[in-house]
Amino acid sequence: MKKLTKLALVTAMLFAGSASASQIQLDLTNFGGNSHDVGTIISPGAFDADFVTAAFSEFGFSGLWATSVYDTSDGSLNGSFYDTNIPDELALAGIPLGGIAGVASDGTTPITLRHGECNTQVGGSVGGSLGAGGECDIDALNPIAPPNGGNAEGFGVTWDFQVEYHFDGILDDGGPTYNGGFMNVYFNSRIDNTQDKLAFSADLTHSSLDVANLGLFFDITFAQDDFLNFWNGTEFVDAAETLAGGGVPRMVIDTNVNPPVPSADQLLQIGETMIRQTNLDGSMTGVIEVPEPGSIALIGLGLFGLGMSARRKA
Repeated sequence: MKKLTKLALVTAMLFAGSASASQIQLDLTNFGGNSHDVGTIISPGAFDADFVTAAFSEFGFSGLWATSVYDTSDGSLNGSFYDTNIPDELALAGIPLGGIAGVASDGTTPITLRHGECNTQVGGSVGGSLGAGGECDIDALNPIAPPNGGNAEGFGVTWDFQVEYHFDGILDDGGPTYNGGFMNVYFNSRIDNTQDKLAFSADLTHSSLDVANLGLFFDITFAQDDFLNFWNGTEFVDAAETLAGGGVPRMVIDTNVNPPVPSADQLLQIGETMIRQTNLDGSMTGVIEVPEPGSIALIGLGLFGLGMSARRKA
């Protein structure tokens, strides 16, 4: 994936030309309720009465594993490419589960390509062994901190989010242009696998590139009932209800690309493709479009608009 050095969830209200920040809340009623509250596990009965997190402004992640696959069948890096972290797609691209090593296209830099390691629970309870990984995780609800405090309902201790994605694009001398793909975000319980399910999904529609600033734009296509709730200036509104009512939640990924075109020491040739891998650190936000009589108003409900504030170079 291209180096995304800033992913800011654009939690804005766009109505009559004005914009203001929005807040997000997550309701765990349909994800086990207080069964994930840290108090339930560590000190039975020591949890708050509701199943709702405190309000927060953005989703955060660190160490998200990113892979870009460039078609070089015509002898050029320019042309079609895709970004993915889906194991079956990585295998088809020539990266086996055990990984593959080689020398970068600069002729000297050693590179090892591998599949990202996701955060899996071994042992069935808090304190069980967590698999080395976290490379598919959303792992922060900013500014709720630490993860087991601030009314996070156990986030980061008993549950988190796992992300899978596939983005399509075209690379030219000016940088990448994204034109399709999707992202799925899953609720990931660390204590009860029966609670694991798709939390929300989004389709990538287009991108914009301004100097080193890359914006990715998504339409939210699915959200679990009564889970994602966004402040509209008056009250928290359920994203699933917005979809059911004809609203269009939209994700915005506002990024700094570094570099927009991968360098020779980052790329490994496999067959007729070149592949780059990196870790990304960042945060995520979004907007929701709601139809109104005679017009469509943009109401910022703080939905997951992905932003990446990568602190490592790709």
